[in-house]
Amino acid sequence: MATVGSTTDASDELFDFICSPCNKKDRNSEAVKYCVDCQEYLCVHCVENHNSFSVLAGHTLVERSKFGNASRTDSKKLPSVPTERCKVHSLKLVDMYCADHDSIGCHICFTINHKPCQDIHYIPEYVKTTKQTENIRKINDEMDKAISEMDNLMKKKQKDIEDNRKTKATFLQEIEALDRLEQASVTEVEGKCGKQDQEFREELKNIQDTFDKLTTCKTEMESSQKNPSQQFVNMKISESIISDTKEAGSRSTDELKGSLLFERNSEILHFLQNYESLAKKPVPIKHGLYEVQSKQSYNVKLNDDVRTCNIWSSCILDSGDILLADYNNQAIKLADCETYKVRSSMKCTSPRSVCKISSVEAAVSVGNRTVQFVSTSNQLVPTRLLKVDCDFRGIAVMGSQLVISEEGKKVYIYTTNGELLKIIENDQSGSSIFSCIREISVSDDGKMIHVVDAYRGLVTVDRDGNVIWRYSGQELVGAWGVCTDGNGNVFASGLSSGNVVQLGPDGTFLGKVIGLNSPQAVSFARKICKLLVVKGNELLVFCVQ
Repeated sequence: MATVGSTTDASDELFDFICSPCNKKDRNSEAVKYCVDCQEYLCVHCVENHNSFSVLAGHTLVERSKFGNASRTDSKKLPSVPTERCKVHSLKLVDMYCADHDSIGCHICFTINHKPCQDIHYIPEYVKTTKQTENIRKINDEMDKAISEMDNLMKKKQKDIEDNRKTKATFLQEIEALDRLEQASVTEVEGKCGKQDQEFREELKNIQDTFDKLTTCKTEMESSQKNPSQQFVNMKISESIISDTKEAGSRSTDELKGSLLFERNSEILHFLQNYESLAKKPVPIKHGLYEVQSKQSYNVKLNDDVRTCNIWSSCILDSGDILLADYNNQAIKLADCETYKVRSSMKCTSPRSVCKISSVEAAVSVGNRTVQFVSTSNQLVPTRLLKVDCDFRGIAVMGSQLVISEEGKKVYIYTTNGELLKIIENDQSGSSIFSCIREISVSDDGKMIHVVDAYRGLVTVDRDGNVIWRYSGQELVGAWGVCTDGNGNVFASGLSSGNVVQLGPDGTFLGKVIGLNSPQAVSFARKICKLLVVKGNELLVFCVQ
């Protein structure tokens, strides 16, 4: 046996009892006393340090003679007592384990938080009866995996920072020298990229911290092999850290980069005086029910209108202007997207439905089985006519084809030259799909047709006539108008139910967006996220989000 209290750096020096604090510092010192309160063995030097703290004065130190007899076989092992301090109660050791919650803590923690628990163990006794070899192996494997993932995340985040720098340079090169707009756009890009750079760096720091914790924990796991109790504590701490790493990579790089989209606005010349930046604001993807933030009302009745407006249909043009079909006053009207005042109108026989054909042309369903095409460049000007085989109500565009509906039970698909391609009328059982069609709209992906039926609600079919989904609940009675938001959400107005409701891309009823007596035409301004609803002479503009 070595001299009592001796210290050595030789790893093969054998002591019956090893100083716990020295062992943590990779020093091999023989213990001369044992602190019952600290539950640690202490060498001569550490006893002196221990006694120098007044807060430790009340601790009980046991002489070496009271340690008990240790066999040579166990002489290199530390006593199986945890050495980890409780983070909440710093003077206490983490020496308790709750199997009910799979958590560790000190006696005080357990007295406060685990009174109802049944499966509670004192760690030194628990590790004697429960083998942890397989759990330790598994946690080591998981730590290796987590360390590797954190390392990859650090590299990716560093690449994100570099890509963000390059993106900023590219955006700045894209901006034309247009005086105030140029400076505003530069400021916007600086702000976006600066904020993103800060987020990237904060994430990188968090990942680095987690990486450091993992590597430290890995080292402590290896160094505590001789102390099963502390090894068990380290294992549980490691599990908690590994759980945290799963959130570290949850925010995808694509999602982050997607928020930096900067698209040059092709309509900049048309709205130059109103733009604050050259960047085209992306329309956010909306999941769930829209909520109204504000409401404004505008009068679309003209001085020469002899009757109250009866707007059967509306649509948003590429310019942002709104095209209206006023059935009572036998006119189509063009309302300005800035002031919402009617700035152009054109007499038209019984206009029923309107839709956008291109950036400079629209189509209007009129009486006498005719489609009237209209130029929308500045003023409304009639151009060509197209005769069809039915007296129809609704009209929409699906790719390069026209979708036309009767006011009764049929939907037709035509070429723009008037060639009939398809009639949608009955389902696979031979029953009529529709009963009284009012308006139609094409889905945002161009694959489906949304049909509002006065008696059957909202019915969605594909171009082959297969019913995809339908909604006919009491929330939508006397369906009149229909439109989409660009993200697959569908809006329908209920003339009798007095509301505008929203359905998801799969036909799920999401709820009522607006309550309004006798709403008719509905349209959605995607660029500015506004829902436009017409009621008599009123054009109501709802800002939603």
